[in-house]
Amino acid sequence: MPPALVALGALGAVFLVPADARLAVVWCGALATLAVLLIAGETARRGRAVELLKARLHQHVADADLMAYDLLPVALDRMKNGDLEDDVIPSLPEETSSDPQLVAAFEGMAYGILDVLREKELQRDSAKRAIVNIAHRIQSEIHRLQDDIATMQFRHGTPDVLSDLMHLEHRINVTGRFATSLAVVGGGAPVRRWARPISLHDVMRAGSGPINEYLRVEQHRVIETAVVGHAVEPLIMIMGELLDNATRYSPPTSTVVMNTEEVASGVEVSIEDKGAGLTEESRRRAEFLLQQGVDGLDLEDLGETARIGLRVAGILASHHGVKISLRPSTCEGVRAVVFIPDDLLTAVPPPKYPVPALRPTPQWHLPIGELDEEPQYERNANGLPQRRRRRHAAAAGGHTAAA
Repeated sequence: MPPALVALGALGAVFLVPADARLAVVWCGALATLAVLLIAGETARRGRAVELLKARLHQHVADADLMAYDLLPVALDRMKNGDLEDDVIPSLPEETSSDPQLVAAFEGMAYGILDVLREKELQRDSAKRAIVNIAHRIQSEIHRLQDDIATMQFRHGTPDVLSDLMHLEHRINVTGRFATSLAVVGGGAPVRRWARPISLHDVMRAGSGPINEYLRVEQHRVIETAVVGHAVEPLIMIMGELLDNATRYSPPTSTVVMNTEEVASGVEVSIEDKGAGLTEESRRRAEFLLQQGVDGLDLEDLGETARIGLRVAGILASHHGVKISLRPSTCEGVRAVVFIPDDLLTAVPPPKYPVPALRPTPQWHLPIGELDEEPQYERNANGLPQRRRRRHAAAAGGHTAAA
């Protein structure tokens, strides 16, 4: 109730009561008015204090949002790029009205978060480097085994032994693909480098080489083009992983068909199997694995099964601008399409060495009288038989007659 209204009420009561009670009413009215004034003042003061606290709370919330959603992510990105945490510690603007203790607490919390993330990033990088080093050691041993197999192939000429050695060499090549995939997952790159462009046909054949069921892969139509040298080995790895999936999840008696098609800005290589196809959930999972390689792969994301094939394909595709998509096949299987941009394509280079001329076609099926070059025999000046061609003899007879 407003103090003025209380005072008016007290004044009215003074005129309404008897004269001998007016003094007591005046004192009661004055005390009531004073009490109401004190209560109103305290209420106003507390109201202003509440509004001030609300404003400070809103400012604290705004500073917390600024630290959590704007400053801290930028600091994390700078740390990922190699900056030290002392150089990237976020700080609130100097004009902020937040309590200094709260500002210091925010900065201390950010420093603690960055320090923990730095330690975790160092552990992750160390683990990745260890995986890459292990994969490279495995690849070195595989190269030694391949050299030993090549030496044995020249040393042993028995067909059975050669067949076994070739089978063993293929198994070693499959193991080499696994080692290279492990290195890619750890942040490395394929070891082999190509200085010259390689034809797309040879790249596709090389992709089907280091898989178990390579005999089931067929190439139906291949465009006459070549892949630039730095993209050859990544494309071989991409096609190898996709072909391995296609042969793994399709009937063992079926074939996996590879085709190429020229599009507006590149070439599409399709890998089509005759499996059971993908459910919607399986398709989302496969696309997630491909996209995970594009967004960045953490070793903790591999899980217990460690299915790295599609992840490796996604990582290599993102490094070279290649796009991979999964589509339904016409035979209810899966059709994986690899888009190769024009930047990675070039003309087929000429052969490094001259190609020898083809041997003439044998004419054993023709009668002797119809042969183009029927041999004739004569004796030379020493009386020895000498082989001559009919055309040479005819030419010699013509010269004699002319003489």
